[in-house]
Amino acid sequence: MPQDPFNLLEIDMTTSTETAEQANPFALNIGNLLTNRNPEKAVGVALDALVAKRLDWESNELAAANDGLYALLQHCYSLNNAMSGTGIASKALKRGLANYIGVKGYTFTDATPLITKIVKCVFGVDRRRVSAYASALKVAIAENKPVMELPKFFKEQGGIEEVRRTNTKRPKTMKERAALGRTVLNGDVLAKVASDTLNANFNSQSLEEGVVLLATREDDGSFAVRRVVQNQAVVNSALAAFATAGAEKAKAEELAKEQMAVEEQRAAARAALKVA
Repeated sequence: MPQDPFNLLEIDMTTSTETAEQANPFALNIGNLLTNRNPEKAVGVALDALVAKRLDWESNELAAANDGLYALLQHCYSLNNAMSGTGIASKALKRGLANYIGVKGYTFTDATPLITKIVKCVFGVDRRRVSAYASALKVAIAENKPVMELPKFFKEQGGIEEVRRTNTKRPKTMKERAALGRTVLNGDVLAKVASDTLNANFNSQSLEEGVVLLATREDDGSFAVRRVVQNQAVVNSALAAFATAGAEKAKAEELAKEQMAVEEQRAAARAALKVA
């Protein structure tokens, strides 16, 4: 009677690993290993077989899957670059993206980077997945990698996760911290100050998102405004001081909106099932 390749109890574990592999080593299970007449050696044979299978998976199936992912991210990267300019075409593309986001019902904060919006539109509302892919692409953007070299860049760096970790370790630039801190401009108004002297010191030709009022606290508890500062570097520096608060607020808003989107999708799926 021919040997059943799925029954490891019939395999002589004194034979070579190659012989065991030919007998379909992926029928291995705890029962086989424990009841074999040489369980200690059986474990080694099983592990060697699994290692061989893992190497084959990494070289073929996983590599093919990663190639497909890198190609998708390459397109996201290309879209981001095309929308990042200030020309007519770039502005038209941004309007198109905004329209698409509106149709899909996605929501973003003012601090959400363009690349994150694009990745979410492509990969959906899985927060961890979007965050990982967007973080890796931010590294490529920061290093100004050419579009055609993006897949090679990911492969050389050891994959998306390794590139993403590079982004988490990289200190944020002043511009990035200012973008995070910019959310305070939409916060509560602490006080309003109005005077002809202040308006006279305001340069209407320089319309940044904010100005810095340099003030001192007086003995009577009031604050005396000494200067109106419209220098963009100074404004960015002030905004950067609130980067942590802005990041926490943006993250909380993003999580809340993504959770709402997930719940809406679940509700739609349940409704569809009822109709069916």
